[in-house]
Amino acid sequence: MRALRSKLTYANVISTLCLFLVLGGGAAVAATQLTKNSVGTKQIRNGAITGPKIKRASIEATKLTPLAISTLDGQKGAKGAKGATGARGATGAKGDRGATGPQGAQGVPGNPGAFATVLVNPSVGFQGSHPGFTAVERAATGAYCLTPTNGTSIAHPIASASWKESSGSAHFVEPLGGGEVSFCAAGKLEVLTYDLQELPTVAAVPSNGVAFTVFAPAG
Repeated sequence: MRALRSKLTYANVISTLCLFLVLGGGAAVAATQLTKNSVGTKQIRNGAITGPKIKRASIEATKLTPLAISTLDGQKGAKGAKGATGARGATGAKGDRGATGPQGAQGVPGNPGAFATVLVNPSVGFQGSHPGFTAVERAATGAYCLTPTNGTSIAHPIASASWKESSGSAHFVEPLGGGEVSFCAAGKLEVLTYDLQELPTVAAVPSNGVAFTVFAPAG
């Protein structure tokens, strides 16, 4: 002890104390001086916080700047392969029947065309109804003129003999449409009737004994 005391001087004690404060005490004081919320951007060295030190999913998108978000959006990966088609879903329940809609406006009545049956015995005239025609007259032997009502088209008439009301056995009826007339006034439908004779040669002879039905389609 005497030897140790003889070595202890004021300078030695001060030096040892300073060394202790620098190695231990100084660090302890520095640690105790870091109070809550005392570290800010000035205390963090540039580049000190790296990716591995950031906890995954710890930074929300709302904390990023628009520039950072646009940069991340630009890092779009390659398009993945198309997935397999999923199974077809079950058929849904049948829906309820909808309400009946309002009735539409009545359409314009259609034009059924004109038709008439002309009898020749004992006199010339219509049999029953004759829509589309108002009158019929004989202009010459086997030549009949039918007067159509306004709007009745006689451009493409059709006619045939009425065998039951006709005399003889072989008849031929020819309607002339489209204004082609020989015995009738313009605008009337002309119908020519014939008896077919075989002797001495086959011929069509105008006849007043042939009744006929004529039809003029609409339009």
